[in-house]
Amino acid sequence: MEVSDVDMENNMQLVQLPQNGERVNVPLVQSRSDSERLVTSARQTDKIDADDLVALASQLSNARQLVKGRACDRLKQIADQMEQLHMAARAVLEDAQRDEQLHQVPCNMQKQPGRIYHLYQKQGSVEKYFSMLAPNEWGYQEKKEEFLGSYRLEYDRSWTPVAEMDRKDEEVARLQQILQRGPARLTWGS
Repeated sequence: MEVSDVDMENNMQLVQLPQNGERVNVPLVQSRSDSERLVTSARQTDKIDADDLVALASQLSNARQLVKGRACDRLKQIADQMEQLHMAARAVLEDAQRDEQLHQVPCNMQKQPGRIYHLYQKQGSVEKYFSMLAPNEWGYQEKKEEFLGSYRLEYDRSWTPVAEMDRKDEEVARLQQILQRGPARLTWGS
């Protein structure tokens, strides 16, 4: 164990820990001079003991490690949340891009929210179009080969793929239940 002299300017004691050799600055409270004391005595507590300094340095080192560890844990949580938000933002942008592209697809009828529209691509062409007829309602095989997917037009003018309609309906129903309860009845986990 190595204890250096007190740095009087900063009132710091430099201590080398015997366990790992780490050098730790231990801040000490400066003693009052004999003229400033209320009671004059030559008490043992006024003297710096090397073992006490090592114990203080060890405690200070442990506290620093705990603070650093806690900060790292909290930063990891924030980084995870940022990654989740990044993925959610990407999904929103991808959905918006899909919705915009679907609104550009030719359709010879006025599109109404709540209805399902079937997307086709003409054979040998890049041209796409919407139809109210599903692939099995056409009566001939070519339409099944041209079929790209089915989408429901939502009231907010977004498009929901048919495969995701049940999940979307459950989500809307859950939100409507929350709204019907009112703000006074909102509770976590219900």
